[in-house]
Amino acid sequence: MEQLDELLYDDVEAKYLALQNKKKKRKKRRRKRRLVIAGAILLVASLYFMSDISKVKSLEVKGNRFYTKEDVLKKAHLSYETRYMITPKCYLSWKLKKDDFIEDVEIEKSMDGVIAIEIKEKLVIGYFVEGEKNYVLLKDGSQKEITSENLDTIVNYPLIDGFSNKERKNLAAAFAKNKKEVSQDIVSMISEITPHAESYDKHMVKIVMQDGNTIYTSYDSVFILNSYKQTLKNLKKDHVCFVMDANTETYITEDCKAFK
Repeated sequence: MEQLDELLYDDVEAKYLALQNKKKKRKKRRRKRRLVIAGAILLVASLYFMSDISKVKSLEVKGNRFYTKEDVLKKAHLSYETRYMITPKCYLSWKLKKDDFIEDVEIEKSMDGVIAIEIKEKLVIGYFVEGEKNYVLLKDGSQKEITSENLDTIVNYPLIDGFSNKERKNLAAAFAKNKKEVSQDIVSMISEITPHAESYDKHMVKIVMQDGNTIYTSYDSVFILNSYKQTLKNLKKDHVCFVMDANTETYITEDCKAFK
């Protein structure tokens, strides 16, 4: 009986050991398979990132006015050497929004390697000269020095002359009035902005347009500039002087000789 029990025990042990060996071999095969797959993925990834296929194919920039396309790409750390797959949109957006002149950014990445950037720059009211240096006035009233790299861009903005620092801040607030912000397209049509005074209002603004027309306005009426293009459609002569009325939100034609 003891011999039979020993034989049964040995048989069970042998089967158990055989089963354990099978499990070990199966684990080894699975481990080997995983290593092969991981190695293949690593090889493909290495070949991809070493090849030109992984690089950006096209870079598009829209909405820029103060900055050139090259400026925007430099700030985003983008070039045609950039690896497309490892450049997340959130990172690019974060890099660009850090800039004082950029208000918002939209980035699109297509599967054919194209990265399209559309930026919304902060409203630039114009530029002024102080202490032989050029500055731009932003809509929040802040002023930023224009470096030699961006000096060419001031041709896109009006000259602001004759205002004190406090008056410039008031001017910026007038151009960026809540929900009535003057568009950058309209600002680009302005040649010069200077202070003006009349007997009925000592704190007015004189706005000389590039087309030769002149606008006299209070700070409260500056937002009416947004309808300037519409006003031009009904204009039948050149070099006209206007007064903008905040109550009626209209342009009133005046004899230019009536102004100082």
